[in-house]
Order: sequence, then C-alpha cells, then structure tokens
Amino acid sequence: MHLLSLNLPDLLIPLWRGTFECDKDDDKTAWTWAGLANVDVWKAHGETVAAATAFIPGSFGRPPRNPAQKINSGYKAWEYHLYLYGLGPGLFRDVLPDPYWRNFCKLVRAVRLISQHSITRSELLAAHRLFVEWIHGFEELYYQRRIERIHFVRQSIHAPGHYGREVETKGPLICSSQWTMERTIGNLTEELRQHSNPFANLAERAIRRARINALKVMIPSLDSKSDVAIAPRWSLSIGNGYYLLPQHQRSRQEASRSETWAIRQYLDRHAPNSPDYQHISRHTGLFKPCRWARLLLPNGQKCRSLFCGRERRPNARKARNVQVTINGQIQFAVVLFFFELQLEVNTHPKALAIISVYSPPDRALLEASSGALYSCKYLGDAGLVVIEATMINQVVAMIPHKVGEDECFFMFEQPGNDVTDLGGFLIDNEDDEDIP
Repeated sequence: MHLLSLNLPDLLIPLWRGTFECDKDDDKTAWTWAGLANVDVWKAHGETVAAATAFIPGSFGRPPRNPAQKINSGYKAWEYHLYLYGLGPGLFRDVLPDPYWRNFCKLVRAVRLISQHSITRSELLAAHRLFVEWIHGFEELYYQRRIERIHFVRQSIHAPGHYGREVETKGPLICSSQWTMERTIGNLTEELRQHSNPFANLAERAIRRARINALKVMIPSLDSKSDVAIAPRWSLSIGNGYYLLPQHQRSRQEASRSETWAIRQYLDRHAPNSPDYQHISRHTGLFKPCRWARLLLPNGQKCRSLFCGRERRPNARKARNVQVTINGQIQFAVVLFFFELQLEVNTHPKALAIISVYSPPDRALLEASSGALYSCKYLGDAGLVVIEATMINQVVAMIPHKVGEDECFFMFEQPGNDVTDLGGFLIDNEDDEDIP
C-alpha cells in the first residue's frame, strides 16, 4: 500500500512537475521528463483529472481530486492509486515525452497484475519482468548514472523488483496489504465513545468485533453479506449470485428500431419458438420489453444502464460500462437496459441485457503501453448485441480521451479485481522460467 500508493507517487509526480530537489551541479532545464513543469499545463492536467470523476464508478471508491489544487491538502493513498495506475496511462500520454510514458506504463501494468486477489504463474512472470524493465528504464532515463542525481534512486525504486518472489512465498500481496489494517483502524476508531479511557474502550470494541466475526463464521446467515441475506428489496434473483434491481417497468414499452433488430437477431438464433414474438408490434414492428435498470453482480458491484435515471445525470458517476465474456472472448460494452425473454413455452424467462460493445483496442497504443492503455471507440447502434445478463463479469471505468482527432475511451478496472487477459491482443513470447 505505502510503497505503490504513497512512496512512488511522492517520487514520480515531483519529478514530472520539476519540483523535485535538484543538486547544485544539476540543471532543471535539462530535465526532459518534466512535462508538467509549466504551470498552465499542470492546471489543465488537474482539470482533466477532476473531469474524469464522472466516468469512474462509485464502487471504485473515492476518485482522485484535482491534483493541481488538492495534492498538498491531504491527498489520500487511494486517490494516488486511481490517479497513477488507473487514469495515468491515458492522461499522462500527452504530457510526458514518449520514452518516459512508455517506461511509466510498464510500472502501471505490473502494479495492476500484482494487485490481483488471484494471479496465475504467467501473470506473475509478466509482472516481475515489467517491474525489472521499469527499474532499469528509470535509472537510464532519469538517473543516467550521474552522481548529482543519485538521490533520484530511492529505496522505493528497487523494492518492486522483489514483489514477484514475495507473491511466491506469501500469496497475492493484496491479501496481506496494509489497506485492510488501515480500514480496521478507522472502523475501530470511529466506534470509540469513552474518551476518558480510550485504550480500554478500544480493546473492548476489538473483543466485541472478534466475537461477532466468530458468530458469523459459525452461523453464516447472521452475516448481512451472505447469500441468505444479500437479496435487496424488490430484486429478482437470476441465479449464480446475480440480481436484477429496480427501477422496473410494469408495462411493456417499445424499443428503438436498432434495439428491436438486436433482439430479433437473438430470438431468431436462440429461441425461434419463443412465445415472446407476440410482443413485436404489428403496426410498428418494434419489440416491447419490460426494462430493468440495474444488476447486482456476485462481486458486490452494482451495474447500472442507460435506462437508469441516475446514469442520465450529467455529474453522476457512471457505472454502465462493463466487461463481458462473449464466445469465450473478453469485450467491453455499455449496457442500455436489462430485460427478460421467455425462450420456450412453459419455461422460466431468461434475464438478458442489450449492450453496445466498444471496438477492439488500438493495437499500437496497447503494445506501446505494455498493455496498460486499452483505448477503443464507442460504436453506438452499430455495436448493439443481446447477451445473457450473467455474462457480465465486472463494472469498469471508460474514460474519454483523444487519439489524434478521434474521440476514444480508455479502460481501467477496479484495483484488486482480476485484470483483463490481453493474450488475444498482446503476444508474449517470453518463455516460462523461474523468477530469478
């Protein structure tokens, strides 16, 4: 937690801003990496970071505030984490010189891989390789073997090179990270009520917490997060831990022509004998679904859709972008709405979602960024497709940015979640070998 979310930002951002300590034998005008040294550029960058808040789902936690205004005012570790390892590859691309941006992206991709709750051997090898390449690149690009810059190479630069071995011996590092301890400290502190004897009060609260946790282990139904008690009011269980959530239309209303075409394609392919063909209007030829607005995922995230009223508010944090698995391939999409179709007579309806998929990622950017910048275009009605709601894996952030003259979106996932397998887009020719 402290290394990745506090120590490294405390080194990199001052270097890029040109505010880092400079030796008397060095010259800041020779710092070619200081792309944020100009005050106007730094202010514009801060406004871009603040504008991205609306595109970061609420489940991601506290979004980064405008760093130009707040970075010296209690900027939190989680804000740094989302700022650097979430928004960083897209937002620093236009302010850092290309060699420095490519080097930074290696760090981002490695951090995303190493921060998962589960990690495969191939991912661990990739993360270790990227950390080592980033460390060597940092020394060549910034330090440049100059004695007056040796203070650039802090301990936090070399520490990530040991992460791969630590995962081998201790398991995924996120499981033993300081995040959980910090949250526990905060929760216990806010429960203190006897300030005349705070430590005795703290000990009593900790004992009570331990007893409650023991009871939840023995009787899982007491846990508010257990499957027994998780179903929200007015929800509809669709199996495998998924729940459709209100708002829910009580009467059928016509879909658009492009949405009807996508639904007809699904019916013709998967349910040619569906009784729901009767809900296609004879006059307009449009399908009439009963829409649902939201979906609760097994990981606890709540996915909203364009049908959800909150998603149409200009400043609401959008949670309608999702990662889905279609025909064994990972894709990203915007959810328009959820609905149910009866595929056969006398069978239970199946919960479906109509989505608009994004284009495949820009391969050149993906390769240049070592897989950290997944940039794609929104296809609108041209990308409409109907899928089963249970194909949705997680809610992701899609942040708008420019690639040349094109309006694109770059994706990042909630830290700690399993990251997207880029094997279909990035070919890794590295042989599997032991981490040295």
